[in-house]
Amino acid sequence: MPRPKSFDPDAVLAKAMGVFWEKGYDAASISDLTAAMGINRFSLYDTFGDKHQLYLKALEAYESRVVEPLVEKINQIDSLQALQAYFNAMIDYQHSCSHNPCCMMHKAAITQGAIDQATKQRVESSRARFHGAFHDALERMKRAGDLRQDLDVTDAAWMVMITQAGLVSYAATPMPAEQAKASMQLFLNQLKFKN
Repeated sequence: MPRPKSFDPDAVLAKAMGVFWEKGYDAASISDLTAAMGINRFSLYDTFGDKHQLYLKALEAYESRVVEPLVEKINQIDSLQALQAYFNAMIDYQHSCSHNPCCMMHKAAITQGAIDQATKQRVESSRARFHGAFHDALERMKRAGDLRQDLDVTDAAWMVMITQAGLVSYAATPMPAEQAKASMQLFLNQLKFKN
């Protein structure tokens, strides 16, 4: 009968996620990971598999801990004002944190996603969830008469996602808040119903 683990796998996985989020896959060494997780190499391999398997589990944890709450917020959006507030909160958060690394999923997309199919699938899963949530939010706004009736909500959802990706890619060195918010307002005005 296997001996029970002396650590909480979910808690140490969260610490591994932090290392990968900060350093990316290539720069995160096994020593970095075990030091942050507070376990030895044997425990890491025994519990999570190799570094690649740990990375995929960390991406899954990121989707659960970071992506899911954002999707839940988007699911509550029912007006352009609420969408503006969502992005303004993101901009304010970037300026309130002294250390704010780039989105882990974005980092995965531009590094491992290009060379590793499993990472690419995880990135695409996250992307699909965001697109679906933004699509449904825009559909709600269009039905309410907030958006131009000729607006293709599928294409518009991609535009909103690209805008979000631009914001999160500069998280560590955010754009000036006033200019970022004004740009977002300008963008959202293009979607608005005009009398």
